[in-house]
Amino acid sequence: MIILNLSCLNMKNIFSSTKTPGFMKIAHFSDLHLCSKYKRENISRTKKIIKHALDLGAEHFVFSGDISDNAHQNDFLILRKILETYNLFKADKATVVIGNHDIFGGVQTGQDVIKFPSKCVKTDYKGKVQIFFENFAELFENAFFPNDNNPFPFAKVLQDVVLIGINSIDQYSKIKNPFASNGHVTKMQRKNLQSIFDAESFSDKVKIAVIHHHFFKDGNSTASSENGLWNKIESFTMKLRGKKKLIKLFDENKINLVLHGHSHEVAEYERKGIRFVNAGGSIENLIEENQGYYFINIDRKKTKVKFQKYETI
Repeated sequence: MIILNLSCLNMKNIFSSTKTPGFMKIAHFSDLHLCSKYKRENISRTKKIIKHALDLGAEHFVFSGDISDNAHQNDFLILRKILETYNLFKADKATVVIGNHDIFGGVQTGQDVIKFPSKCVKTDYKGKVQIFFENFAELFENAFFPNDNNPFPFAKVLQDVVLIGINSIDQYSKIKNPFASNGHVTKMQRKNLQSIFDAESFSDKVKIAVIHHHFFKDGNSTASSENGLWNKIESFTMKLRGKKKLIKLFDENKINLVLHGHSHEVAEYERKGIRFVNAGGSIENLIEENQGYYFINIDRKKTKVKFQKYETI
């Protein structure tokens, strides 16, 4: 059973957040895939991209999953240290949600592909969620959690904005999730999301959902690994089950923007009139010249999203 210390992170605390009106500048990244053993270049790229956004005036940094490549705690510590270096490891400066690699890890070799399903069977899903939360606990301070025993979903107020973090990682299943890359937002989590949407104190806020999985229509090409064989496998298994129900929930509750990753590309698109932004190609982009992230300017009247390119070398 997952035991989370959320007693001090409640509705009362979140409403003590500043309500000073004004602009909010958010930098959105995803799929860092940090790994000191296999992907050290991702560490240097992450440092560079954060510094780039800071120089442009970013006030808050959103990371929409797959912080780690192999679900190792040491990889979470890499991001912690980077954020601490720039004085960003605090709730009003950074927000994280969990990705499938943060729970199940990934592969680097063809041999890993063969062993991966048996590894997933042995993975303690709830335990991995707890480890993720514990390593980034400071970033969840003053958040509202509808479920006292689970950090997802959560809501965090930043001036006129409320960020709503969602766990879209599905439990492992040989049939429905054979390579641990499919997504699903449970009925219970959707119920808890509704309690966030119904909170009167959030009604006048710009609502931004942060989730790992994409909402592309079936048939869109996707990939999330440098391993060619793994790309081909994941292209058939990177689905978000029940996304129509989630889109309907977002629509009914006037979600202004959805930030996500999962597929390693950068893209903006709409589903049912809702704006979606994919920053999955922030660090490992399928097209090198499209390397970049999203810079989001928000005020009470409008939300502007700009793709920001940067040099990786």
